[in-house]
Amino acid sequence: MIQPSRFRSLLLFASFALPFVAEPLLPGSLQAEEKKIEFPAASQHSVVKQRVGLTDVEIDYSRPNKNDREIFGGLVPYGRLWRTGANAVTKIRFSHPVTLGGKEIPAGEYALFTIPTAGEWTIIISKDANDAARITAQPETIPVAIETFTIELGDVKGASATLNFLWDKTRVPVKLTTSDVEQVQAQLDAVISSGTPLDPRTAYQAAAFYYDNNKDMNQAARWIDQALEKNPNAYFMHYKKAQIQLKLGNKKEAIASAQKAIDILKKDKAPDESAIRNAQQIIDSSK
Repeated sequence: MIQPSRFRSLLLFASFALPFVAEPLLPGSLQAEEKKIEFPAASQHSVVKQRVGLTDVEIDYSRPNKNDREIFGGLVPYGRLWRTGANAVTKIRFSHPVTLGGKEIPAGEYALFTIPTAGEWTIIISKDANDAARITAQPETIPVAIETFTIELGDVKGASATLNFLWDKTRVPVKLTTSDVEQVQAQLDAVISSGTPLDPRTAYQAAAFYYDNNKDMNQAARWIDQALEKNPNAYFMHYKKAQIQLKLGNKKEAIASAQKAIDILKKDKAPDESAIRNAQQIIDSSK
């Protein structure tokens, strides 16, 4: 748990860490009429927004620069609580529950603190000065120095991502997952059980969802065929069908579907060359 006195001191410091303004000392109304000059902050404010699955993640923090300083073990001492940024306490918000570093965290807004050491970081997710979760992560050395402190969400795949802390030559990755795949799967299971047909757009999305998450490829094939019944000239649907067929091991059918996608694309006055190359890769890999 974060010590209340330490937490209050951080908030108090943050209230005074706003950009300074230069205000001339002029008498009476002349001072009121004079425009204030606002200077850029040494550590710029940043808001990161990323959807992971169906969950919106937002991080609000300030970004100090290295400026030729020793960072971890120097400017940021080892073994001490760090606001994980500058100026104000870093905040992180989740629109739905998530699992971060193996710890379940309910939806809501939290303060984010860290305690760096040379061999391990502790990431603290705090609400109302109480720990909601403490997570440990191992720092990694990266070859290129990062000048400006960065928090990012990378490797966004389906309902998972990696929360990265990057500064100087250090990267600290933390795995973030959501339960969105299970929620969508439950809805699709109900559709399958009821035998209710999906509209073409939803059928395509369901097929793509099954493909991306390595679900039942035979069911994915049925959905993509259903989508193509009403959209026979949708090249991207033929491409998705080729991907599904290839995963099923049906190479001849995959080649035919990929070629169909290419034929449709080439009828366009300005064909999407990237999409053509992707379809051709399926043909080449299936021979």
